[in-house]
Amino acid sequence: MKTIYKYIISAAMLLGGIGGTVAQDGRPSVSVTCNDLKQIGDSLYIDAVIHISGEAVKSTRSLALTPVLEAPTQKMGLPSILLLGKKSAKVYSREKALNNLKEDEPRFAIINTAQTTQQTLPYKMTVTYEPWMKDARFVLAEDLCGCGKSEPGSPLLIADKIRLYPTERYQVQPVLAYIVPEAETEKHRAEVGTAYLDFQVNKWDILPDYHNNAAELAKIDNTITAVVNDKNITPQKIVLKGYASPEGSYANNARLAENRVKSLRDYIRNKHDFAQSFFTVESEPEDWAGFKAKVEADPNVPSRDEVLAIIASDDTPDKKESRLKGLNRGVPYQYVLKEIFPYLRHSDYRIDYTVRFFTVEEGREIIKTRPGQLSLSEMFAVANSYEIGSEDYNQVFDIAVRTYSDDPVANLNAANIAIMKGNYDAARNYLAKAGNSPEAIHARGILYLIEGNLDAAEPLLKQAKVSGIKEAEQNLNELKKKKENNELFDSFTH
Repeated sequence: MKTIYKYIISAAMLLGGIGGTVAQDGRPSVSVTCNDLKQIGDSLYIDAVIHISGEAVKSTRSLALTPVLEAPTQKMGLPSILLLGKKSAKVYSREKALNNLKEDEPRFAIINTAQTTQQTLPYKMTVTYEPWMKDARFVLAEDLCGCGKSEPGSPLLIADKIRLYPTERYQVQPVLAYIVPEAETEKHRAEVGTAYLDFQVNKWDILPDYHNNAAELAKIDNTITAVVNDKNITPQKIVLKGYASPEGSYANNARLAENRVKSLRDYIRNKHDFAQSFFTVESEPEDWAGFKAKVEADPNVPSRDEVLAIIASDDTPDKKESRLKGLNRGVPYQYVLKEIFPYLRHSDYRIDYTVRFFTVEEGREIIKTRPGQLSLSEMFAVANSYEIGSEDYNQVFDIAVRTYSDDPVANLNAANIAIMKGNYDAARNYLAKAGNSPEAIHARGILYLIEGNLDAAEPLLKQAKVSGIKEAEQNLNELKKKKENNELFDSFTH
């Protein structure tokens, strides 16, 4: 391939590391600064500065300085610099004017050293890069001529290697820090539900065949039966709370709500043979909080803002109902009476129980069908019974965060799994609920590190390190490698 030269000559001094100095046998002192010697694609970029001291070449002599790319198997000379003494410069000028010069090599520059005490010559060019150059060094060869003889000198090393363009960006290899959940001393759990039972006007007897009562009672029965029949569970108590709607007087609704929830308690006792002491019974005469939530969620409520204002007022419940009836000719009241009030007549139930502890082998099976019976610490033990990073290992943490969706530890560990799988959006969502433990701060730093936001990652990882997260040290080393790699790439683009 034919070598193409691009010459750039500048009078400005360029700064850099000194490559070396030639000063022997009466020769002038020459030093070289190599600013850069790099390959990008098919081109080799050379950026050096040659400094010539005030000791001029003797009047009758000349010195040829030839930059050379030199590899074990091949070398290539670049355009040389010719330094001329005072008389040599005159001879050179005369011969050039007479067209008597026949130079066999290209010249980068010709300098009359008698013209100044010190000179600086930027040596910049671009040549075609060839594969053999990857092992080449950059030297400056000299040849002192005069009095009819030539005296080759020792070459001066400018750069011992070429900077080759990096082919790949460094991919960080972060190390994650999990939290081992604290073991529960006793595993308390609960099953909760809501039943919408229908009663005859101003009565509280439960009629199983009345309206939709059979289906509503079946929900309660099935929940209780599932708890009672589970050999891993010990029932503790049942909590019932009855509500009435704002329709009618508050005093009457208080009586209905109390007696109806007691009727439900008696129904469950007779069905499942529980002692009365097993129950905690509460009632709320009118469910105004539920009324407010239903109105806010229903954009079709007529005069909705006015209805909400009445609900939020400090009036007594009976006064609020009266105002609702009089609002906009009673249209809003008729709407809520039909569309909302039936849902405010409900009975909430909760069955509290404890769950026994499981071995890891038992936990492997329980987590597939009843994960809520496992504590987070049991799930963590199950996860660690699998190979780290395996599908089973990852799945356990996924089940944990779905089972304990608001738990910071579950979210932190799930975020780590998401980071490991490359699902960074999911990791970010989990970390939003992971709290501010050192491990959570560490995970946020890792996420920034992977995404390339090193300025945001560094203070978080340093904070985690100070807090005792041992993995932070390794991730800070990864950050350092990434910074250096970025700087390397940047050095080829500037």
